[in-house]
Amino acid sequence: MATNPDFLRCKEERNNERFFKVLQSVVDVSSENLRALPHDFVRSFTDKELSGKMKIRTQWGRSWEVGISKNPRFYYMEKSGWDRFVRDNSLGNNEFITFTHKGNMHFTLNIFKLDGKEMMQPPQSRALLASSSRFKTEQGEDDKKEEVVSELSNRGRTPAAESNGRKLNLRKKAAEESQESKKTEKVVRARRDYAGASSSTATEFTSLFKQGYLKFLRLRTSVAKDHMPDEKTMFKIHHPNGKKCWDVVFLGRFGVFSGGWSRLVKEYPLVVGDTCKFTFIKPEELLLVVSKP
Repeated sequence: MATNPDFLRCKEERNNERFFKVLQSVVDVSSENLRALPHDFVRSFTDKELSGKMKIRTQWGRSWEVGISKNPRFYYMEKSGWDRFVRDNSLGNNEFITFTHKGNMHFTLNIFKLDGKEMMQPPQSRALLASSSRFKTEQGEDDKKEEVVSELSNRGRTPAAESNGRKLNLRKKAAEESQESKKTEKVVRARRDYAGASSSTATEFTSLFKQGYLKFLRLRTSVAKDHMPDEKTMFKIHHPNGKKCWDVVFLGRFGVFSGGWSRLVKEYPLVVGDTCKFTFIKPEELLLVVSKP
């Protein structure tokens, strides 16, 4: 039996149906409205297809299954699968994403960054953490690694040489910490005196600056939970010289500094390996002092 060419053409057009999403840094990327499927798009699918799951696949081959639900107004992608996709790809910084249907509710994604370049591989931050079941941003983890490296490099040295080396390292570290503490104390005191507060009560936390933190900074879970707001908040982050400051958006839902962070990284400037020490000046103001490795 001859195949109807019009049927084949319609089938091909249906398989290439597409829509797009823009994940702006100033909006909630998890909102139901943002997860909505366009009305004209869903008209091409049956209720049975829309009652299951869609499978979305990036250009580097990784896939996610996202359930589809419906409210009285529209169909939308379910939050759990969508949030996992956004989190795994460190999205939410003004990316433009196209969804192209390839048949059987399978979609190919094209993700474009703010500079117009298409993402052809996973973000560096995820690649660095691929071998871990959770984020290892605790400073203690970094200290343990440094101790192991030091132990390996000191093998074969005499006990006296090892002892002298440790003493030199301790004195150097103490001197650096003292210098950082004086810088912080000076600026914090100047900004807190008007309120009659003691600078010794200032809350502090540190973070090791890594390659994956060029666009955003993810805080330790304990820091975000104990000291940071749950909702989206604009923070002002000050340079210790008192001449520079930056407005940076903190996304409480994800525990990250996002919008404005990349500008701070460039202008401060920060480089991979820096230790960033944050001190609260006010509930929504921080002093950032950086020490080099």
